[in-house]
Amino acid sequence: MSITLQETFDRFLLDLQNQDHGEPESIQKSEQTFQFFSEYLVYYSDLFQPDDMEEEVSSQAWEESLDSFITKLMQGEHQEDPALSLDELPLERVTGEYLRDFIAWHLLREPSTNSLMVQECTETLLSWLQFIHKHHWIETKPFEASNAILQDTLPDAKRAAIAAHLLLYHIRLGGGVSPRLRGTRFSSFKEGHARIAQIKTNELWLSFDSEPEKLIGPIMLPEAILQQLREGDVIDIELGLRDDVWNIVDIGPVYPAIVYVPAEEMALPDKLT
Repeated sequence: MSITLQETFDRFLLDLQNQDHGEPESIQKSEQTFQFFSEYLVYYSDLFQPDDMEEEVSSQAWEESLDSFITKLMQGEHQEDPALSLDELPLERVTGEYLRDFIAWHLLREPSTNSLMVQECTETLLSWLQFIHKHHWIETKPFEASNAILQDTLPDAKRAAIAAHLLLYHIRLGGGVSPRLRGTRFSSFKEGHARIAQIKTNELWLSFDSEPEKLIGPIMLPEAILQQLREGDVIDIELGLRDDVWNIVDIGPVYPAIVYVPAEEMALPDKLT
């Protein structure tokens, strides 16, 4: 039997501890990275998908399932399934696509995540890849592929983390709406996962999966925020229409287009429901 993923984590951490220059802070950051990565693999990837699960699940059903799971988790109703463990997961089953989705999707859902944390987690995984390749636990071709995927993912994931924090700060400051208009009621609301359709000078145009051909906008934003966004990015967002102008009411994570693209354009791994 090949080496398990958990064993490579344990040996990597032990190697860090045995190094003369190994610092407790560095070891702690690596442990945190592996903890988050393990959580993603166990609960959100297809690696622990039941055999009797339907082969195809709609994106809407998956999102509803995920929201329900997170709600129960926040309410303290979730109990970890002892059967779900990395102890028997072969290392070769974890490809670069899982690393990409972890960094540019799962990690960005964490409220505490910022661009520095994205950088640190990616650097830990890059060092871990070097470690397992050095010990010949991964062949050169998959190592190079996974390494390239992480290198390519990092800039977009950091950018998305920065964009999310700038948007949140923008909303907390009033969203660029004058005090006079803040007291005016909204006539309509729109919320969900919105894909950035167009970015113009100080303007953002969005589309929702429920009405992909209908553009919502313009949404006026500072240039500093627009510089961190790209067409194809997806935002968890709530919009309010007031005096024929759409304003951001609430904001969630920003996901780079590299992991959140239409299903017909990229075959993503099935997610747990």
